[in-house]
Amino acid sequence: MKNAEDAIGRITSRLLSWLGERMPKAGNIAIRDFQKPGMGLSNETYLFNLTWEEAGAHKSQAMVLRCAPQDHKVFPDYHLGRQFLIMKALRNTDVPVPEMYWFEEDKTVIGSPFYLMERLYGRVLQDYPSYHGSGIYFEATPEQRAKIWWGSLETLVKINMLDWKSLGLDFLGEPEGGSDPIDRQLAYWERYLAWIKDSEAERHPVLEKAMEWLAGNTYEPERVCLCWGDARIGNTLYRPADLEVMAAFDWEMAFLGDPEADLAWFIFIDRYLAEEYGLQRLEGSPEPDETVKRYEAITGWKVRNYFYNQVFAAARFGMVLISVLKKMRRQGIPIEENMLQNNFCTRTLAGLLGLEAPGGGRSVKNIHESLVTVQFNLTGPGGHDWYIVSDKGNAARHEGRAEDPTCLVRASAGDWAALQSGELNQLEAWSTGRLVVEGDLNVMMRLKDIISRFSRERSRPFPTE
Repeated sequence: MKNAEDAIGRITSRLLSWLGERMPKAGNIAIRDFQKPGMGLSNETYLFNLTWEEAGAHKSQAMVLRCAPQDHKVFPDYHLGRQFLIMKALRNTDVPVPEMYWFEEDKTVIGSPFYLMERLYGRVLQDYPSYHGSGIYFEATPEQRAKIWWGSLETLVKINMLDWKSLGLDFLGEPEGGSDPIDRQLAYWERYLAWIKDSEAERHPVLEKAMEWLAGNTYEPERVCLCWGDARIGNTLYRPADLEVMAAFDWEMAFLGDPEADLAWFIFIDRYLAEEYGLQRLEGSPEPDETVKRYEAITGWKVRNYFYNQVFAAARFGMVLISVLKKMRRQGIPIEENMLQNNFCTRTLAGLLGLEAPGGGRSVKNIHESLVTVQFNLTGPGGHDWYIVSDKGNAARHEGRAEDPTCLVRASAGDWAALQSGELNQLEAWSTGRLVVEGDLNVMMRLKDIISRFSRERSRPFPTE
């Protein structure tokens, strides 16, 4: 605690001196209520109130300080100056962003490059725990959820439809013709995949095959737009009174390219935040096909390469997820090695591209057209073995062990009961090794309600005919 307080003291002291140089007409400059909220995986974020005297008047401004991380990075490079310039350029457009004040690239000031921007007071949807399980989205009415969703999508449309050339955003790297916009992004993510590996021998077979498929199926986009990059409802700030959009945040992944990449990412991230947590998407959340149609209606553009960009979204987020998991592990959080290869992203890619399911077994695309078996090995007090057979969606529970199950689930009986009651978060259980899943975990997700019902039933003998 003392080390943290000392670090904050050093930052505020140096920041005060720096602010004095940039506010020559101000006197009695003070930093109050300096705090670090529990948010942001890629940038360091601090909040504080700035007060000063100017022209005989007392003034104050709520501020956000964002710094590039010094260790445990999620991305190989942090272009804070680029993020600052993007938001500065958008300030006079119909895309809502905070007021941007100063950027400092000299890391000797407070230890890393940083920028200062206006703090806005609104509501934001959290990723962990998922907004499909708690928080303002969970507590909202179906109508309010739809408003949140469409408001964020309309913000995305505004971003994609900006005249980025007139805004001076060509510093993001203006692509040439043909498939160059796609090729540039693939080149970046190939480098990213190499960067997240701890050694050349480290393999990520599903991601590697997905990148091969993407490279072999490039296309010429109909338009090149400013892409948000990390486009999602969780990167939008909402006004508490009416849930209108107040601001779009987090521009670390912004690029110039095909806007369909943003649309596919927007939809994919929401699926991840439901299915990876073992949750159902909440009532009122528009379906993917509705979202695509609304995007087409607002923009007047036909979405033509959605499948390609679904694959691209799953591959990109799969790499980011590995980087985040490794960061968590370096911080002392136990992460199962299997989780790096067998996660929602790799399972989705296996299903989309017809690849072998990560963790072994076979990938099941449609639960209502397949015969699948989910085996449960529950250990400890009250533990026993049982399994579910689902034949084209018609499921039955059996005791004992099945041969060659599609999906194998291991946990203690106590942890399994806690998962079913909601006392234990599925992602937490999985990442800490308390829940182990082998084979196609998508099957487990798709049979979630059936599994929950059968988990509550008393054991019964294997039926004989």
